[in-house]
Amino acid sequence: MSNYLTVENASKAFGTLELFSNLTFTIEEGRKVAIVARNGAGKTTLLNILAGKDSFDAGTCVLNKDIRTGYLEQDPGFDADLTVFQAVYGAPGKMMEAIREYEYALHHHDTRKLEEASVNMDFHQAWDLDSKIRQMLGVLKLTDEEQVVSTLSGGQVKRLALAVALINEPDLLILDEPTNHLDLDMIEWLEEYLQQARITLLMVTHDRYFLDRICNEIIEIDERMAYSYKGNYAAFLQKREERLLNK
Repeated sequence: MSNYLTVENASKAFGTLELFSNLTFTIEEGRKVAIVARNGAGKTTLLNILAGKDSFDAGTCVLNKDIRTGYLEQDPGFDADLTVFQAVYGAPGKMMEAIREYEYALHHHDTRKLEEASVNMDFHQAWDLDSKIRQMLGVLKLTDEEQVVSTLSGGQVKRLALAVALINEPDLLILDEPTNHLDLDMIEWLEEYLQQARITLLMVTHDRYFLDRICNEIIEIDERMAYSYKGNYAAFLQKREERLLNK
């Protein structure tokens, strides 16, 4: 297995508040990893840095250049004038471009363009992805594609951001509190999706039951240092206790 992400000797502080120092860990292909730490230890800051939205004060972060990355922020933002359709289907790539052309022709009842777009959908094998997107939007209760982002509730915006993070089927998916604003059916759908998808996951969540069912590795930030544990959350609790007893 290859390393998707490598962090070495990383430090970050805000003024005199040091969040972490000399963090070193790797995220290997196929692993489903959760970051665990007390509140205020810099979990969200760390995810923002790994997603390229911030930087370490010292140390390095090396991301495998051959992989696609998706990121769900804890408080996502969109252009307020976008529609749900534009936000979801606006991702780059030939497959998404083919889907946009098809959906446009279908919406405007343009028979000639619809025929051309259908051929293009066949060529890029985009039908399955379009079907998955529509299923996803239905599960996340975002069925009005013409609704403008500025009229969405905070929960709807978070669910929209989750859809955008998933649609490109990234190799490495980074999730910050993914179950916030999801009802039980949505959480069960997301759990099944993450279990079945061939995806590498890095996640922060306060939902311990969700974490326990999804993740097979825990990275704990404790006293500004990183400790890695193989296994789910229940295994982590046991191994953490052993580590503390042996300090």
